[in-house]
Amino acid sequence: MRELTTKQKVFVEEYLSDFNASRAARKAGYSAKTAETIAYQQLQKTSVRAALSSALAKRAAKSERDALDVLLDIRRVVTRAMAEGDHRSALKGLELEGKHLGMFERHNAQRRPLVSIVDFTNGQRSVTAGVTADHESPSADGQD
Repeated sequence: MRELTTKQKVFVEEYLSDFNASRAARKAGYSAKTAETIAYQQLQKTSVRAALSSALAKRAAKSERDALDVLLDIRRVVTRAMAEGDHRSALKGLELEGKHLGMFERHNAQRRPLVSIVDFTNGQRSVTAGVTADHESPSADGQD
């Protein structure tokens, strides 16, 4: 794998701050005019993706939390909000879960991980993981 250039290293650092690729490209020194295109190109490069994955893994290890921890917390908030009749907070939690699962993407032909929480009553959790089938959402008029 190729070593990252100085601009790519800055791009990775900036991208990790707010996950805005165009802004990261501009802060890395790329032209504002081409930042969106450059950002997309950088995110397609294997070496940049590997650097991002590595940095995210380090961040997760340091915080000792992962996506499942966050989803469990969101689920608890949603459950409590529904019990208290706070539908606004419950809907926000459900929206975050849906975004995480990619439910709002119009054309989603990727295989998504399916995680179902089986039990976490005693402070322990049991998880079943799999992969959902490929699918596409049909358009309203039946044409794509």
